[in-house]
Amino acid sequence: MSERIVRAVLRILEAVPLPVLAAVCETAMLAVWVVDRKHRRIARVNLRIAFPEMGDEAASRIIRKCYRQLGTSAAEFVHIPRMDEAYIREHVRIEGAEHVWKSMRERKLPTLVMTGHFGNWELQSHAYARVVEPLAFIVRPLKNEVFDRIVTERREISGNIVIRKEDSAKAVMRILRRNMFVGILIDQNVDRHKGVLVELFGRKTHTTFGIARLALAMRGAIHAGFLFRDPKRKFHHVLRFGPPIAMDCDAPREKEVERVTRRCNEELEKAIRDAPDQWLWFQPRWKTRHEGEPDVYGEIR
Repeated sequence: MSERIVRAVLRILEAVPLPVLAAVCETAMLAVWVVDRKHRRIARVNLRIAFPEMGDEAASRIIRKCYRQLGTSAAEFVHIPRMDEAYIREHVRIEGAEHVWKSMRERKLPTLVMTGHFGNWELQSHAYARVVEPLAFIVRPLKNEVFDRIVTERREISGNIVIRKEDSAKAVMRILRRNMFVGILIDQNVDRHKGVLVELFGRKTHTTFGIARLALAMRGAIHAGFLFRDPKRKFHHVLRFGPPIAMDCDAPREKEVERVTRRCNEELEKAIRDAPDQWLWFQPRWKTRHEGEPDVYGEIR
């Protein structure tokens, strides 16, 4: 599909009122939910790990909501160019921004914000940039160059800076030195050499150590930040930041990297427990295991 056609389709979709577009996208994602047996099964395994007491009926409701909210988020992402400061102030309430501000402006620390595939994570950065100031965040490039270029434009439309994963280390350090905070998603499975084994919902899982290593090396600060969708008003959100995660930059480095990474997972788990239907459950979060350990996802295909 040519770039011209994609952009033309997007312009048409932007003209569709958000509630109407969201209804269409939600219906499409519910259709995906019906046929996508593989990811429904992955989500059910994850929910058994996180909430072993949860019955099948409750788990199915959460998985269905997860698909439906992806449709809502997709519609919001299409409408991002129309979401100016006035829209964001009406639809997004920001809590705890003073924690981040204190780290950056008063303490003059290189500041990182850990988050995950939770709520509408694409809207999270846009909202902050519209009403506070632009930020930077790390992304994995899309395989399709046309879609990658268009998505990147939307991510940067409010002044944000997209850092590509392969360029991330040096780019992040440069941006942190400019006193701009950097957001990092920490909730995906990683290979053994890219993470440490720490608990999430009581089961150890390989978690990226990048944010902990970077903060410790630069003697910076890490804050948790998550965008919660209002369950009663689906186009309204609360962007919630927490105080800095305690770190000892002079402690033995590898032990402190592990401890800080564990604390990051604790913040992620806390957000998920507050709104379990808003996390992306169908990613194989506990996939990487020690040699000889069974694959928790078994024969799911």
